[in-house]
Amino acid sequence: MDRSREAAGFRAQAQQAALFALLKSGVPTAGGEVAWPALTEAAARTLDVARASIWLLSDDHERLVPVDLFDLAAGRHGAAETLEATRYPAYFQALRWTRAIVAPDAAADPRTREYAADYLGAHNIVSMLDAGIWQEGEARGVVCLESVGERREWTADEQQFAASLADIAATVLVHEALRAARARLQETQELFEGAIRASPDPVAVVRLTDNRILLVNASFQQASGYEEAEVVGRTPIELGFWAYPAQREGWVRGIRETGSVRDYEVTFVVKGGRRRAFHLSGERLEIGGAPCVVLVARDVTDRKRQETLVSRIAQGVVAQTGESFFRTLVAQLADVLGADLAFVGELLPAGGGRVRTIAASSAQGPVADFEYELDGSPCQATIGGGVCAYPDHVADLFPRDTALARRGIRAYVGAPLGDSQGEAAGLLAVLFREPLEHPDFVENLLRIFAARAAAELERVRHLGALEHLAHHDPLTGLPNRVRVKQCVDAGLAASASGALLLVDLDRFKEINDTLGHAVGDVLLQRVAAALRDGLARYPGSCVARLGGDEFCVWIPGASSPVAAAAVASRVLSILTAPADVEGYRLQVGASVGIALSPAHATDSSGLLRCADVAMYAAKRTGSSYAAYDASQDPYSTERLALLSDLVSAVRGGELRVHYQPRVRLADGEVRGFEALVRWQHPRLGLLPPARFVPLAELSDVVRPLTMWVLEEALRQQREWRGRGHAVSIAVNLSARLLMDESCATRIAELLATTGADPAGLELEITESAIIADPERAGATLERLRALGVRIAVDDFGTGFSSLSHLKRLPLTALKIDVSFVRQMLASPADRAIVESTIHLAHDLGLAVVAEGIEDEATRGALRAQGCDEGQEWVIGRPMPGAVATAWLEERGA
Repeated sequence: MDRSREAAGFRAQAQQAALFALLKSGVPTAGGEVAWPALTEAAARTLDVARASIWLLSDDHERLVPVDLFDLAAGRHGAAETLEATRYPAYFQALRWTRAIVAPDAAADPRTREYAADYLGAHNIVSMLDAGIWQEGEARGVVCLESVGERREWTADEQQFAASLADIAATVLVHEALRAARARLQETQELFEGAIRASPDPVAVVRLTDNRILLVNASFQQASGYEEAEVVGRTPIELGFWAYPAQREGWVRGIRETGSVRDYEVTFVVKGGRRRAFHLSGERLEIGGAPCVVLVARDVTDRKRQETLVSRIAQGVVAQTGESFFRTLVAQLADVLGADLAFVGELLPAGGGRVRTIAASSAQGPVADFEYELDGSPCQATIGGGVCAYPDHVADLFPRDTALARRGIRAYVGAPLGDSQGEAAGLLAVLFREPLEHPDFVENLLRIFAARAAAELERVRHLGALEHLAHHDPLTGLPNRVRVKQCVDAGLAASASGALLLVDLDRFKEINDTLGHAVGDVLLQRVAAALRDGLARYPGSCVARLGGDEFCVWIPGASSPVAAAAVASRVLSILTAPADVEGYRLQVGASVGIALSPAHATDSSGLLRCADVAMYAAKRTGSSYAAYDASQDPYSTERLALLSDLVSAVRGGELRVHYQPRVRLADGEVRGFEALVRWQHPRLGLLPPARFVPLAELSDVVRPLTMWVLEEALRQQREWRGRGHAVSIAVNLSARLLMDESCATRIAELLATTGADPAGLELEITESAIIADPERAGATLERLRALGVRIAVDDFGTGFSSLSHLKRLPLTALKIDVSFVRQMLASPADRAIVESTIHLAHDLGLAVVAEGIEDEATRGALRAQGCDEGQEWVIGRPMPGAVATAWLEERGA
């Protein structure tokens, strides 16, 4: 027992000596690279343990990282593998909750047996004593003692010694943290001062207790004009920095109340008495235990001046567009910059080698626009390389641009103007006769307005292109109808006289259809160029393409028929010259219509209409050209007035219906009447249908006109049948009404209203009405035929009917046109047409009616050919209803 107590005493002395030696050598305050090997070796040698090591927990407490391991037998320090919590969860859990793990049988202890399979077996470890390294109530690592090859019962003093080593390790960690903090603080201070000195903005540090300046950087010295030695230790008030006390008071109040101020606008007086505008920002902080403020100043003097000038220029051009914008812009630039010349120039389209100004100005006022060669000028460098500034000697730098020396120009700044596709369009430039002190400022100013100028230039060009497109023919480039009317009206306003020629090419459709549109288009382009060049001799002349193969020529001042005829002859000589197009030698003619002002019309619309009438007259007569003749004008003012009166006539009871009898040619029996309208005009008297029906066909008045005639005819038919006369009535149906989907319905209503017999009604339609829309016409005729109404084709042979159409339509009769009937005895061709028409109709199961029978010989010839019915004056003239009734009763029909 005494020997055991004596051994314990020896161990305690050795342990105390080891701890004292560690403390004396400064291990607790040493760095880890010194402390960790000292602690592990002291542990192993003092307790005679095979292995001693120190491990530190990672920040997330999921890994133990070895920092040193001492092997007593080998007498050296080594490394070990990192241990993962996921692999040894029980050990990590014990480490977090207990300060010591005493495991004489490590392989069996529940806290350490997880190591048995690999760690313990690999190193033949039997016993473990682990002392936790704790700091601020939290495990930070462990001091691990391991007995190799033999079991060891860890005594209380050994456990206490291990705990003491763990406490020293904890102290080492504390001092390491302090050293790291001091290093960071030192680094922060160095970075802080370095950042201040490196800042491009003026920076100063001011101590708040006495307002003295502690530190300034080079930018501060440059901006203020003071050296560092002149300001450090002095106050801003002593240096006279604050121009306005009220600004200082606001600044100080903001720092005291919030500790932070941003972009506070102030005016400082710098060395030499100059005043500069700054945006001042400040942040309050502790430096060396003293409250300080770090001030950052940004010189905004030039920017404010630029903003003022930009605002001034912008206000001048904000509401301007087009030429007004450009002229205002260069005038403002010349004024605010004191430039001797400011201009906006655009690249001319031909090769881009020349520039033409669209606005130019000097400080004294507007300058006349001019053109110049781009090559060898500073403008070439601007367009090719972006914004360029030459503060002095620009004439020497560009000797080929002699205008610079001639004008005495020394400085130049230019900015390119590009379009939205990035292509060069022009430039904005300012020129000075004196060296330029602040070229950067002028560059920035031009950059700002160059963007707007470029957009406006592109907009103007785009509008110009649209306007050109709106006023010119895209194929030939000639003015179009809109543009030529403007030219004519402008010419008439200037001289009130001129000749307008409408030119329609002959044989163009044949060429276009035969050789194709590509050849036709080239031919039109050749014709356009020939007319434009050939008529350039006439001052103020205008050649336009109205569309298709129709051209127009305006010659101001040529108001006489002789002068106009000479122009027409010139036009025809130009057009009849052969042209080689795509390997073909082509020749066209033309029909030219002439209208004169003031003889025929006094405005463009009137002249175009009159020239159109004359042109069609030239075509009808086969002459090359014709002047307007009012007697040949179907749309004269007289006829248009007549059309206006006709609208009132339908409602006002001015219309009359006359009836012309139709007889069966075989025996002369009366078969019916054709209803023919007349107009009892209050001024012109009784008008035949040829005077007003074609006019009615031009407007919707033909609908009520037709329905009125139809209603009157049906009432007359009912009256005749009531008197015992079984005759039919024929009424012309207008093309407009035939295309009306309600046509059959409206006629059915009339039949019901009048009580007329549908079988006694024959509706006459023209060939042109059918071929305009065969499908639609056929549908309407089918509905009419379903009512029991008979259908006849009027004036057969004068249109272009397709036999296939005739075969499909529900027709009952054909009426041979009067032009064939009247000439059939004198013309074998007309006789053959009449005879073939009769045979054709009968083959189709249709009756045949001949119009225009003027004598008994014609009547006999028709009867011999098998014609069914006929009508004309030889049979009976058109007569009013009462007269027709008497005529019927007289014949006993």
